[in-house]
Amino acid sequence: RGEGEGRRGEMGNKGSKGKKAADARITATDRAVLDLKLQRDKLVVYKRKIHTIMEREHEIAKQLMKQGKKPAALLALRKKKAQAKMLVSTDQKLDKVQEWIDSVEDAHRDQQLFNAMRIGKEALEEIHTEMGGVEAVEKLLLETEEANDTQRQIEEMLVGKLDAVDEGAMEKELDDMESALGVAAPPGPKTE
Repeated sequence: RGEGEGRRGEMGNKGSKGKKAADARITATDRAVLDLKLQRDKLVVYKRKIHTIMEREHEIAKQLMKQGKKPAALLALRKKKAQAKMLVSTDQKLDKVQEWIDSVEDAHRDQQLFNAMRIGKEALEEIHTEMGGVEAVEKLLLETEEANDTQRQIEEMLVGKLDAVDEGAMEKELDDMESALGVAAPPGPKTE
């Protein structure tokens, strides 16, 4: 029994820690929206109550008319009319509360968008700083272009020298084939 009580005590503590963490995440905006929605729900319940009262007063007026009690029936209809005015007022309040809920939620979405844009801008600025700015990019592009130009020049020089070396070696190999075969090479193309 003692062990079980200890566990329940621990579980209670863990539960209260979890509740504190959850409460820490509730913002003033969340609280405002919740309060507005609670008020809206109370108004909806009150509206149903008004409808019930209006129906009851209508039934009472009908019963009183059947009993021939016209003044009492008129009083019941006046009560019904008063409830109808309260219903209109309640509907207006409901509309106003819903407008507030929508406005607060819309403003909250705008705030979240603004915060996301601010964080994105800061990240972009950090990336630009790490890159060294526009001047660093221009310098890198210029250096890259210069390195590519140098590479092309080296390749052209190497290809040109190799062509001259290869041409001489190929002519010598052709001459060696002529000698070995005892065949004269056909004359080259004629130039006019």
